[in-house]
Amino acid sequence: MKSIEGIWQSRLNHHITELRSYLKYMLNDHLLFVFIFLSAGGALAYQDWLENMPENFPAIFIMTAVFTILLLGSSVRTLLKEPDVVFLLPMEKKMSTYFKQAFVYSFFSQMFVIVVMIIVFAPLYFKVSDATGSTLLLCLILLLLIKAWNLTVSWRLSFYTDSLVKKTDLAVRFALNFIAIFFTLSEAYLFAGVVFVIMVLYLAYFTKAVTGKGVKWEELIDQEARKKQFFYQLANLFTDVPKLKKSAKRRRYLDWWLRFGRYGSEHVYSYLFSRAFLRSGDYLGIFVRLTVIGGVITYYTADNTYGSLAVGLLVIFLTGIQLMSLMKHYDLLELPTLYPKGEQQKLMQFLLLIQKLLVTQAVLLSLVLLMTMNVQGFVITLAVNLAFALLFVVIYMKKRLSNSKGS
Repeated sequence: MKSIEGIWQSRLNHHITELRSYLKYMLNDHLLFVFIFLSAGGALAYQDWLENMPENFPAIFIMTAVFTILLLGSSVRTLLKEPDVVFLLPMEKKMSTYFKQAFVYSFFSQMFVIVVMIIVFAPLYFKVSDATGSTLLLCLILLLLIKAWNLTVSWRLSFYTDSLVKKTDLAVRFALNFIAIFFTLSEAYLFAGVVFVIMVLYLAYFTKAVTGKGVKWEELIDQEARKKQFFYQLANLFTDVPKLKKSAKRRRYLDWWLRFGRYGSEHVYSYLFSRAFLRSGDYLGIFVRLTVIGGVITYYTADNTYGSLAVGLLVIFLTGIQLMSLMKHYDLLELPTLYPKGEQQKLMQFLLLIQKLLVTQAVLLSLVLLMTMNVQGFVITLAVNLAFALLFVVIYMKKRLSNSKGS
């Protein structure tokens, strides 16, 4: 029988191997080239926007909000599996080493996002403050300490099943994170120190409160399963993922969308893809979230036409890439093959649906500029966004899907 350390090491090795096997498809040369191109364009637009940034732009507030959201979502990757509730439950008292190793792995694997974001925000931070490189390094160290605190508190709360306790903790941690990060970025270290003391006391309270409580195996296993499914959904955009579990949500309030569809055996996939977009997985959520995020960023970069263009093109590209997996949604369903005409029109009807969605998104992102009275920017952005959306579907997506279908 393996030791506890051996079980963790075996799980970690399998987890990393699985990540690598999917990442080689996700980070292919073609996609990396596109991201490098978009990153270079975004960097130039970012630099230009910084030179013309409004004096009253709430930079510290926005940076605080972003870091607060990132840190608040901290959780420990336990790599637990369903059989563990049977085979590892009797060894619960000996599992402390396993969970400590899980904590260390979670911290170092998740700190990468904080480091990347501090690098992204560095030019903006230097622009709005008198900070130096040493100040930025100190901010990074304090942010990582807050990250460790969030991970620890999140782990302590995993011993609770009361939803009210968890909701209250989420509200309290949001406030403490926001205040601590704001004072840190504002270089008000005395006030930040006071908040840190409160955070230590808060952690000490829950550390004592969970003493004697047992590990909630079912909840930890469910959390780990959800994280794995999220990664599988992301990987499924680029390759087939056998372990992906599909889910559906009934959204009755969106049934009106389907009334605009055409019926008949040749339009079967038009109806099915529309219904899958509205109900299955998170296709609708992806479209709405990216549109809203893009709209907000476009609003704050409205004075910079190039910046608005870069945001619009990036949002449309990301939306199209992520919705591409919708094409495979019915591959394992045999019933649609009863309609031969529908099968022949499958690719065309899918491309038509995606084209409508991307065109709608392009118009919505461009309308944001019209709201800011930037008529010239609206016209230019609308024309470029519409052209990109159409070319993306007709050239890139059609070729990629045709090649995957042929192979």
